[in-house]
Amino acid sequence: MLFRRVKVITILLMVFMMSIGCSRRKEVSIEPKKETKTTAEKSSSKETIYVYVCGEVKHPGVYRFSKGERIVSAVKAAGGLTKKASAESINQAEKMKDGQQITIPSKKQTAKNEGSDSKAVQSSSGKININTAGVKELMTLSGIGEAKASDIISYREEHGPFSDISDIMKIQGIKEGIYHKIKDKITI
Repeated sequence: MLFRRVKVITILLMVFMMSIGCSRRKEVSIEPKKETKTTAEKSSSKETIYVYVCGEVKHPGVYRFSKGERIVSAVKAAGGLTKKASAESINQAEKMKDGQQITIPSKKQTAKNEGSDSKAVQSSSGKININTAGVKELMTLSGIGEAKASDIISYREEHGPFSDISDIMKIQGIKEGIYHKIKDKITI
């Protein structure tokens, strides 16, 4: 029964992630036969994650992997990069997380963003993603200096990604006052 609930929640999360989508939208259907089972998963299906791969890949869609696999596996499962893909703009050695959306930008998109310091950190709404932002990007937030930005990065490396924007108050020195100044400018 618990597994069924987790499965339903996972499917709803995938539908939500697809509804906010990529800047380059394609019709993508979630079909069990399209999901790819990796070798590691065949031996241990207890730690399964789902990842949405979109952008400049040959077969965008939702794929299933074992926890701890890297983005390079997702790119391979999605049929590889297209000729228009900007492969150097994404860290393919990074480990994937459940519910993650991996967007492979085109060379044209990367060229447009080159002048911007926070090219991959801001969401489509213009908010800073506290789970992916670097020190410089975090420092653009009111009340966040270099030390607090480093503390935010250290916290998420040690404890994993923030699950809610209010979790930023777990960082020493970030209390309600600073949180209320930045809450409309951050996302997860």
